[in-house]
Amino acid sequence: MPSPHHPDLQHDADGPTLISYLEWLRRRWWILALAAVLGIGSGLLVTRLQTPTYTSTTSVLVRQVGPDAQPGTKVNLDTEAQVVRSLVVAERARTLLKTGTSAEDLVQSLTVTVPPNSQVLQIAYESITPESAQNASHSFAQAYLDLRLATATKAVENETTAINQQIAEVKKQLAAAAGKIAAAPANSAARAQAQADQDVLTNQLAKLNERLSPLQATTPDPGQIISDAALPRKPSSPNRTLNLASGMGAGLLFGIVLALLLDRLDTRVRRGRDVTARTGLPTLLELPVRVPSLAVLAPTHRVSRELGRLRNVLLSIMPEPGPGRGRQLLLTDTSPGPAAGFVAANLAAAYARTGAQVAVVTTRADSPLTAMFGGAKPGHTLAEVLRHDVGALAALTPAPGLSTLRVLFPGNLDTEVELPVARMREILRELAARFDHVLIETARPTQAVEAQALARHVDGVILVIESGQSRSSEITAALHQFEQVDAPVLGSVLAPRLPGSSKGTGAAGAKPDGKSPSPRPRPEPVFPAATESSDNTIILPRPTNRPVGAVTPPKPAPTATAAKPVPAAPLNAAGSARQSTVYRSNRDSDRIDGTNRRSMAFDPVEEQE
Repeated sequence: MPSPHHPDLQHDADGPTLISYLEWLRRRWWILALAAVLGIGSGLLVTRLQTPTYTSTTSVLVRQVGPDAQPGTKVNLDTEAQVVRSLVVAERARTLLKTGTSAEDLVQSLTVTVPPNSQVLQIAYESITPESAQNASHSFAQAYLDLRLATATKAVENETTAINQQIAEVKKQLAAAAGKIAAAPANSAARAQAQADQDVLTNQLAKLNERLSPLQATTPDPGQIISDAALPRKPSSPNRTLNLASGMGAGLLFGIVLALLLDRLDTRVRRGRDVTARTGLPTLLELPVRVPSLAVLAPTHRVSRELGRLRNVLLSIMPEPGPGRGRQLLLTDTSPGPAAGFVAANLAAAYARTGAQVAVVTTRADSPLTAMFGGAKPGHTLAEVLRHDVGALAALTPAPGLSTLRVLFPGNLDTEVELPVARMREILRELAARFDHVLIETARPTQAVEAQALARHVDGVILVIESGQSRSSEITAALHQFEQVDAPVLGSVLAPRLPGSSKGTGAAGAKPDGKSPSPRPRPEPVFPAATESSDNTIILPRPTNRPVGAVTPPKPAPTATAAKPVPAAPLNAAGSARQSTVYRSNRDSDRIDGTNRRSMAFDPVEEQE
């Protein structure tokens, strides 16, 4: 039976989806929370251990300077930022600060940034005192401007000297040309050439004077401080908010890695697809919700409806029983807990609500069935049946509210002694002959030998897996036990987390300290010489199909040997005898159709204890 949760909603061909990660976060949230708290604590500790430092910033407007400066030309500020951090500027700043700190150490505390789309340098200096930070920032800005001014002035001076030398040379050549003109005859070729040279030299002298004039008229302007360093009022480091946020982020990252690692190492099964993927066992049903308590749930409950669907599927996939025999279904846990008993009781109720005759047998001394059928008061138990103190049919206890359901409670079974499997098989055959469905609850096969021994003689075996409790290794071990005897394992049922599972026991009626009551030792079965037959009176047999119009002959009077005195019925609180419904069977000779089956006549009699 497919899981009621569509697998495509949680998993696809490419891997886990968002829902899978949300489930993982829900399971491991405490690791993430603890890691985040530890990260915040680490950030707070780092903040306390760090020495407070102060930062002061000076903003400098940088202008183009030098002989080749053009109006509107932008300065390459990335290059200028490297100039500010140069040792040349650091030495100038060291001189201004009058400090013994080396230039290299001063540069280590300096930060230069360039705001986008601007011609401004922001020179920040970090120090342990506000005053030293302010002075150092201003000194570096001033040293940088002084260096630019000195460099620009030197360049102008060099350019002016070069032009003056060129002017002197041109003037010398002009004097020589004038001498040639005076010495040459009028209208001669030499005179004409000398005049032409004089004109060229005159033009060169004019251009040189034009170049020299702006150099002599202007003073280099390297830039200016537009925002001087201010005295810091609070430390810039440590940044408490940044440290706490960084610590929390680092803690969450560590928590995610740790949670993923633990999730990979955790082999507990939480979804039906985990069972199929890890063990290959098909999941017949995945119950979707938790239950408030261990009880037989109402028919309208969501779990009851899901188990009703499982009942329909089991009716179609389990083999048809032989004539006169009901289906036998064994349910067992894969880990300590009450899951198998919870599913067995509610699945039996689902069968009983269809009108079928159902019997539930448990071989677990700590079975939760006793608590789930709290209104039932067993007169006899399985332990008495195994001792041959009473017949199996007479030991069945009616289930409150379900007239076609009977339960065989375990009694004081000894958990340390193996059950007599041969006797158990006789009991199950006797019940299968009278009931449509017989559900057997056993302890997990890795603990109880009878689980494996009985599994090969039933019509189907279902492994009940409790979500978040059973591990893959436990399921594999149980499957291996059943494969050894070729048991008909139909699949698994994934039950939700049940009350009492955290204690590792599903015992009903456990002591307040969480320990199961210690059962009395179970004696070895004693086979008496003669036992009284229980064929005459049974409880809730499977009715035979009487042909339409068939008439049941009158019941013959019982023989003297078969007659038994009927004890007086016990009185209830009102003083009146309690009445109940008991089915009595007639022998084959009493049937008119000649079949080899017993007919069941409905006779109200007083309840016997």
